[in-house]
Amino acid sequence: MPNLDRAMQFFLHAIANPSATEDDLNEAASSVLAAVQTCSSTEPLDRSLHSLLSVFDLEDRDRATLVAMVCGILVKWGGNSMIVTAALIERLQPLLEGSVQLHDACTSRMPEPQEDDDPIEQFETIKAQLTGQMPNEIAAWDSLQTFWQPAIAIFSASSEARHAARFLRPMAQTIAGYHEGGHWLQCILAVLDNEPILVIEPEKRLGIIGQMSGIAGNFQLQVFLMNIFPRSGLFKSRRVSQRVVEVARGRGSPQSNDTVEGAWNLYSWQALQPNLTLPDPNDYNASHLWIWGEGVPDDIPVFEGHRVILLGAPSYSRTWQSQRLFCDLRAKIDRVRRLSTEEIDNWLQRISRATP
Repeated sequence: MPNLDRAMQFFLHAIANPSATEDDLNEAASSVLAAVQTCSSTEPLDRSLHSLLSVFDLEDRDRATLVAMVCGILVKWGGNSMIVTAALIERLQPLLEGSVQLHDACTSRMPEPQEDDDPIEQFETIKAQLTGQMPNEIAAWDSLQTFWQPAIAIFSASSEARHAARFLRPMAQTIAGYHEGGHWLQCILAVLDNEPILVIEPEKRLGIIGQMSGIAGNFQLQVFLMNIFPRSGLFKSRRVSQRVVEVARGRGSPQSNDTVEGAWNLYSWQALQPNLTLPDPNDYNASHLWIWGEGVPDDIPVFEGHRVILLGAPSYSRTWQSQRLFCDLRAKIDRVRRLSTEEIDNWLQRISRATP
């Protein structure tokens, strides 16, 4: 019997044993992690995922979370995420639904905020008052506090799982201001894959077309653009170091000690003016047309099926730490093709005609 099969039997026995201690359970999970690293094919990983389906809906919150974490490990090492995705969604959906109901009940009871009020503290106070009235919703909220982390592990490893669970994002967004899990779930479920992207620098008539996948934030997106976007002039030094690029791609450490300085203002397509130029970078009245680094690619408006980014001179020096939001989420911009001057002019003319 392969090592992973034996380790999985050990783990399932521990999970099913009501007398198993926390140390027993952690030891069993560690044996699975050790065995996973010896696998030379995905077959034992998939067998293990199938075997975990029988215990995925455990009532014990801590054990259910541990099962989900082990699933995340198996998927990270190459197991087929779709084996457990349906069960994961089936577990997450009622937790989010109950959490939204609790959120709405609490926020509807919150007084008008005063200058020195702490809304988080107010929310927690009201939530405690509702313990007797909404026990199921409180339980859902508390279960989500631990269950979201293994869910992130699976969603980070699998674009298919993210796509299947994307309908859960609005509920996660609703509670994100008061629930850490809601915040991170809405972030991971906003991630786009194989999304067409069009990037043009109107002043220099430079542009590319391609597809982006796995990019969780716009600062990370700008790192990719600074790495791949065409340069002009005699001096074509790198805009960003290879170490910073590797962090953005999801390889190695999730952060480095580098500070990144943005090369451009990023604008949505609606910012293009009739003369095919962008607003003056010092015109802060146009800031509502900026693509902010704190946002996500899913916020970028679509034009003719593409997320369109127009590059202009920076309004001021924007810097950020070299890091990515999700440790195991791989990101890329691929199928990149440089546009000809004629193609760029054609795109700009079409955008200009459609600009409000």
